[in-house]
Amino acid sequence: MRKERANSTAAANNHLNPPSGNDEDKSRAPAAVKESSQKIGDENVEGQGHFGLATCRQSSPPRTYNHHLLQRTPAAFDQYAALEPPVTKKTLSELDVNKIVHNPKLRHDINFDPDLHFRPNLDGEKGKIKAEKQDAFYELMRTQLCHFLTNREDFNNQYGNADWCLPATLKAIRGILETLVPQRDRPSVEETFNVDLLMQQFCKGVADLPKLAQWLSQLLKCHCAPMRDTWVDEMVIQISMGDQEGDVAKLVLGMRNLLGVLEAMKLDVANHQIRCLRPLLIEDTIHFEQKFFMRKIALDKVNVGQAHAWFRNARDLPDIVSVAQSKDNFWDFMKALVDLILQPTNTPHPDTFIWDTERLHKLHADIEDMIKLEICMQLFRRLQADSRRQAARRMACDDTPVTSTVASPSTRPASPADNSIPSLDPVLPSPYDFLSIRASGNHHRFSHLEDDAVTSSFPSPRSSPLSLASTPDYAPSPLCLSMPSVDTSPHVRSSLQAILSSSNSPDRWRILAPALALQILHSTTANLTRLPQVEFELASYLSNTGSGPYRDAERKVLVQLYPVLRKLVDSYTPLTCPQMFEAATGQKSTTVSSTKVGSVNEEIEDVATRIAHIGVLHWRVWAPLAYLVDPDADLEEPTFMRAKSEP
Repeated sequence: MRKERANSTAAANNHLNPPSGNDEDKSRAPAAVKESSQKIGDENVEGQGHFGLATCRQSSPPRTYNHHLLQRTPAAFDQYAALEPPVTKKTLSELDVNKIVHNPKLRHDINFDPDLHFRPNLDGEKGKIKAEKQDAFYELMRTQLCHFLTNREDFNNQYGNADWCLPATLKAIRGILETLVPQRDRPSVEETFNVDLLMQQFCKGVADLPKLAQWLSQLLKCHCAPMRDTWVDEMVIQISMGDQEGDVAKLVLGMRNLLGVLEAMKLDVANHQIRCLRPLLIEDTIHFEQKFFMRKIALDKVNVGQAHAWFRNARDLPDIVSVAQSKDNFWDFMKALVDLILQPTNTPHPDTFIWDTERLHKLHADIEDMIKLEICMQLFRRLQADSRRQAARRMACDDTPVTSTVASPSTRPASPADNSIPSLDPVLPSPYDFLSIRASGNHHRFSHLEDDAVTSSFPSPRSSPLSLASTPDYAPSPLCLSMPSVDTSPHVRSSLQAILSSSNSPDRWRILAPALALQILHSTTANLTRLPQVEFELASYLSNTGSGPYRDAERKVLVQLYPVLRKLVDSYTPLTCPQMFEAATGQKSTTVSSTKVGSVNEEIEDVATRIAHIGVLHWRVWAPLAYLVDPDADLEEPTFMRAKSEP
């Protein structure tokens, strides 16, 4: 028993959705929803899905129930009397190990996400609808129990032998328990949790619900992780107090929490199985996916002709930067993959990328951010250079030391990211103020100070302007400050990233463009009267992907990306799939980890790593199926396997 409990503990260690202290949150269980239908139409991909993977989107919401039904009499719920509980053995069946092993989308995603796990699908609008369905079921249970306790005869006439919420929930609990407990505990479940006997006892008023709750507590604590113990104890208290005090609401809440605990235990087991099976599933990825897609190609559910034409056109793509051994089929494919990522997100992808679409869209967004950030930095460097040239021209015309060209904070608007840029003290002169002194040769001269006891024969400097005549003829060394050599670009880039991180909107670049323009201008010595012009220029550059500044920034990013990508591709090629998974998702190289977090090098390395991982794995699967074979040839298995799949 202790050994099983320890294993269950390990199964729950990485569960990312533990119950909170709020009873309502704890009792929330996922309702049945339909997973997003895959284009290839597999029985393990299409159909009902009650849980979401962390990397998968969900669609097709379940049936909804109107709010006004909750305010009606019990008769208003007649059509929902056979409503299925939110958590049942059927809804949890997709968490069975057999379903996990035969889920092709999960087996593909597991290659890229080390934290892949099942979780209740309660996000967004669909999650709200499912939560409303759960609330409707438990409100119906409360109403039925009140009706049963207050008017037994009318209740029996209304429902008769038909199933209603309480027996349906008890049957669901019994079915889930049988999938969670080991074989040796099955007889105890069958004897103690006999639904027919429990309903007879309940109808006669002799059911001992506190005793049943205590038995369930002992059984569940033997097999669940210790982190679930508090949840189990609260369930026992709610059911016991509901029975002793005649409080139907507490009794229903206890039943809701019981189903929540059972669902959490099943999720813990499923996620533990994913972690244990990951090495085997990754190792078998190429063979499994080729076998799977060969069946789909034979059924004409994958357009390999389109994919082959896309790859053939990739040979005409120009080389942005020269890399060693760049003339081969696999590198042509990698260039085509980068080009595909750069295309707008509404551009259709070849069918061969059906399971990588979301990853490609994420890469597109990340590269687009890098390009637009480079546009901002180019604008900053241009404004900074203009400001320095103007300052040099002004100082060449005026040999008098002046105050710093950096305006006083009281005369400049607040910057969106002042904390990230060190500012100069406005009362100190800038080093540029001394340029004119060097240029004109008019250096400050210092007169000799005579002893205080000696009376000078010249007028006092305070009483006569002729005191300058007492200045010696020689010229002492000039007092000048050296020009600053510190590059502020990293600080400016960090400040712009801080502004961008303040919004998660898909349209954040347009929304934050004025704040970015202000920060760019504030980081230079340019006059703030140029702000409207800078805002206009930045907005036009960011929104026009065909503009010269955008193309220049894109090229600069690609020039940095391709050499890193080629190096990673060469290092991943000889690796097995498990080794490549560890290299791509494990610790980053020391050269990258030593750089500053958020730096250009780190971002380039991250994007290149993800592209290389997707590309190498994709080529191994699809090269012999679509890219290196004639799609019009005979599609027998030996024909497919003639082409070499390894990059």
